[in-house]
Amino acid sequence: MNVSLNLSPGQLSKLRNGHGIRVSRAMFGSGVDMIIDPMTYNNMVKKLERGKGAVISMSGGEIEQNRMEGTGLFAGSGNKGGKISRIKKARKWRDFSDETLRKDIDTGRYCYEQLKEATNPIKSEGKKALRGLSKMFGGELDGDEMEGEGFF
Repeated sequence: MNVSLNLSPGQLSKLRNGHGIRVSRAMFGSGVDMIIDPMTYNNMVKKLERGKGAVISMSGGEIEQNRMEGTGLFAGSGNKGGKISRIKKARKWRDFSDETLRKDIDTGRYCYEQLKEATNPIKSEGKKALRGLSKMFGGELDGDEMEGEGFF
């Protein structure tokens, strides 16, 4: 539901960050357009009709919806000075590269296991069968133990 509220820059910042703000009847009807949940809207209107103030906050879904629609809630937010924090940028890239590396290692391990299984399917099926038997009888056999004892 679309609502127009006359909010200060500080209040806009609090809403963007998911914090609650107090809204009075004088703020309602003009200013920044934003999308809020119908339940939040109904509760806010009930309180404002009684002459009371209402505290509203936005859920993650509402914030994301406003961001996608490009409403006034996100107009003018961000880096106004034009300066870029090199430390923040470096931390973002560090986290991104670390996560990508871990995914690539897991993918490489998976591909290697699939290649081994595809090149020698009898050996891999035999290992699986021996593991199943060893678990049935209470023992645990590793793939290395099977190779070393002449199983395959």
